[in-house]
Amino acid sequence: MDQMHGKVCVITGGSSGIGRATSLALAKKGATVVILTRSRERGEQAQVEITRESGNDKVEIVIADLAVQADVRRAAAELLQNYPEIHVLINNAAVMLATRELTVDGIEKMFATNYLSHFLLTNLLLGRLRASAPARIVTVANLIPGAKIDLNDLNMEKGKYSAFGALGPAKLALILFSRELAKRLSGTGVTANILEPGLAKTTIMNEQPWWMRTLVHLISGTPEKAARTPVFLATDPEITGVTGKYFSKCKEVPISGAQVDNEVLWRQLWEKSEQLTNLG
Repeated sequence: MDQMHGKVCVITGGSSGIGRATSLALAKKGATVVILTRSRERGEQAQVEITRESGNDKVEIVIADLAVQADVRRAAAELLQNYPEIHVLINNAAVMLATRELTVDGIEKMFATNYLSHFLLTNLLLGRLRASAPARIVTVANLIPGAKIDLNDLNMEKGKYSAFGALGPAKLALILFSRELAKRLSGTGVTANILEPGLAKTTIMNEQPWWMRTLVHLISGTPEKAARTPVFLATDPEITGVTGKYFSKCKEVPISGAQVDNEVLWRQLWEKSEQLTNLG
């Protein structure tokens, strides 16, 4: 129970699916777990259940709609005000939308929620993570075959929109961002790693056609199984100092590709993301 005692772990999308399973596992290890969730109702329910199941009363919630940059900023300010130290940030939340939507900030909603919110939140919390070192940033992503980032079409205006077509670039962006982040954090005591959770029975497919939901459900494992790798990356002493790597099933997996290995593109995406979030 005491492995993570005194450690503060912040997790986005921690009230359901893989995020909830991760939150519960961290609470069982004694961490203070802070769940970022869009729904107050779901957040409070998860808070009560995780507290009961873990026997740890240090489970807290922050309400934020990650699709809205003002909400991300408000949540970050709340975290900085309430937690003098933050030791682990898990960028986990994701959505999969059947139709193309723009956020109030004028950004395609899947890119905004799945990637840009995490870029913004991580940067806003970076000073606190550095001051709390050793600290870990853990990002849930996956390398979808054929996914490419077009820096001139991040809003998915060219061609026909599809949920999978929008998911690929957003998840790839998380990978490139994490690799650039690891480079920038070199020597600070803060590590940044990426993981692929595998398919899990969660609500992310709810907006997709019934046949797709059924198929994915059939080949998916439990959220608890998928949570093993983020928990490993957040807590395991074995990987202290390991950074900029990609993990699957608690093991480092080599990844490569024209964009994955393109350090110039990492930097360009970072700069473009700063523009889109007014961070520069």
